[in-house]
Amino acid sequence: MSAQTTRRGGRTTALASALRVALTGALVLAAMPAIAAAQTPPSGSAAAWYDATPLLASMRQAERAGAAQAAGVARAEDLPLYDLTIDLDLGAGAVAVREEIWFTNREAAPLAEVVLRIFANTAHPSAAQPAPRATRRGQGAPAAAPPQRAPVRFDGGRCLDGGACSVTSPDPGVIVVRPATPLAPGARLRIAVDLGATLERIDSARTNLMAQGLEGMTSMQSGESAGDYGLVAIGDGIASLANFYAVLARRESGRWVRSDESTLGDLGTDDLAHFRAHVRVGSGVRVVSTGVTLPATRRTATPASTPAARAASSPARTEIVAAYVRDFALLASRDFQIATRDVGGVTVRSWFRPSERAAGEHVLDVAASALGIFTQRFGAYPYTELDVVEAAIIGGAGGIEFAGLVTIASMFYKAPSAGASVMDAMTARMREFVTAHEVAHQFWHGLVGSDSRAHPFVDEGLAQWSAMLYLQDRYGQERATRDGDMQVRMNYQMMRMQNVADAPVDRPVRDFASPLAYAGLVYGKGPYVYEALRQQVGDATFFATLQEYVRTYRFRTAPQRGFIDLLARGAHTASVRAIARRWLDERHGDADLGRGDMRALAGSMLGLDASALPAELGGLMNALGGGAGGGSAGGGGGLDLFGGGAGGAGSNTPNSGGDATGGVGMQGVEELIRMLQGAGQ
Repeated sequence: MSAQTTRRGGRTTALASALRVALTGALVLAAMPAIAAAQTPPSGSAAAWYDATPLLASMRQAERAGAAQAAGVARAEDLPLYDLTIDLDLGAGAVAVREEIWFTNREAAPLAEVVLRIFANTAHPSAAQPAPRATRRGQGAPAAAPPQRAPVRFDGGRCLDGGACSVTSPDPGVIVVRPATPLAPGARLRIAVDLGATLERIDSARTNLMAQGLEGMTSMQSGESAGDYGLVAIGDGIASLANFYAVLARRESGRWVRSDESTLGDLGTDDLAHFRAHVRVGSGVRVVSTGVTLPATRRTATPASTPAARAASSPARTEIVAAYVRDFALLASRDFQIATRDVGGVTVRSWFRPSERAAGEHVLDVAASALGIFTQRFGAYPYTELDVVEAAIIGGAGGIEFAGLVTIASMFYKAPSAGASVMDAMTARMREFVTAHEVAHQFWHGLVGSDSRAHPFVDEGLAQWSAMLYLQDRYGQERATRDGDMQVRMNYQMMRMQNVADAPVDRPVRDFASPLAYAGLVYGKGPYVYEALRQQVGDATFFATLQEYVRTYRFRTAPQRGFIDLLARGAHTASVRAIARRWLDERHGDADLGRGDMRALAGSMLGLDASALPAELGGLMNALGGGAGGGSAGGGGGLDLFGGGAGGAGSNTPNSGGDATGGVGMQGVEELIRMLQGAGQ
């Protein structure tokens, strides 16, 4: 999600890439009608609608029969199907997508229009100031400083099965489909859209721990979202595709949601759907995605009557299916190595680069152990596979969750520096916590949905608390407390040390004034409500109710206080409500978590007693931050993470626009790391 400037090739390379992109897109678009003609054409009748049965291969056998009822639909085919044909040219960084959306109107009233969103474009910096069409298409003379392009390009759309409609894109992140006549309740519509993308190229110098720490601090300092985190990009030889397809927009109060007032947090829909993807890549490229890859003997029959159809049947073609999921993501690389483990019939895989096998195997161990603990504590995981994948995530994010797949930032795989034992240990601890957090998201928001825009604390708070639970169950309370202080509590304390005021946790994303406040309250303060509730009612009641919560809202969207409502029964009613108010609605964070100080923060990072650290360490951290004053929000003494100048709000490059003292930030961080290394020896 970062909008940082990246180092790209020269003019000749750029022109060659542009030509390859254009040729790839032209060939794919020319082939699409032939591919569509080779498929069995639905007539629009119920009998000709898609069959969800082959898609259930992604689910464990015991989960299949009751999934539709759990999801609140009469039959699986009432859910939307996103049918994707994806052509990825890894060398050119070019993607062409032909997408078909199989949509049933499940509303009580006719729909005059169907609105789709492309969330990769919504999160991108260009969304605020869309590039003119001539610039996006490469027409006309280039400007001296052209605006950043949205990563995904809309190339047209239409309704299939003889349905008349208009398909337009009034905004890079929005597609509007207007049928000739309103779509009646229960009626169906099949929409085709053509999309293209050029992957952002992420310099490998940006994907180490120091560089990403600086990018994350820049985002916090500027008060701006970190962008799209590299969701449609290629870095370290790994291509990432997420939020790149058109998805049905959210519905609120009977209306389509066409825009987001804030790009903080998770952008996307929270609704269930099915996915089928035909992916074509070059020879030697390995693909990992949401869902499962069908073996050749089980792939959907496609008559090879045309050259395009025969090409689609080549060894480079992969067919993927996923049922009852909330999103879809895909990664590809020529370098992927795999380590695998079975956890109660679920295949857990770790995907990583060859040079980072030790970290990749550590990630596998953590993911498999976390899945085992969470399954025992929360309930069954519904899918047959879980993939954990190294990815070139930027903007300071540690990991990103998708259905049946999580990505972990490359910065946690790369060794900080030779012989830096303290930094190695810190990196391993962060890698473990992030992995456990992202695996927990398979339950919180993956299996049990929540409104991540109106109540982001629900899934993020549960994922943070679940990662601490993993540490407690695996290593004991001392380790859970120590790492929880560093990975969770520190978010709140850093917020307060930068003089951002405590505030209610349970609020819509749009009500958080900055990324710092969002991190401090949603990730730092909110998770502790669950431990407070656990202490109040006891383990037996707490975990029995948590499992009831999972059973009740499995494959659905839970209300924001759904778990608390179940827990607030009988003798526990008043105490549970009071705890929820204290942690989620009121301002007791300083009393409950402490404001923190720089020296103690460093001790928490190192796992050492703060009193044993050199006095200069706290002073350096304060100097780096410009002094952690003790005033209220808006008062003086707040942290200036980049010394004398980090550019204006919204600056996308560290230190851009700052004065000569802006370089103190990097120098200060390097000196801090050296001191941390020395303190831990």
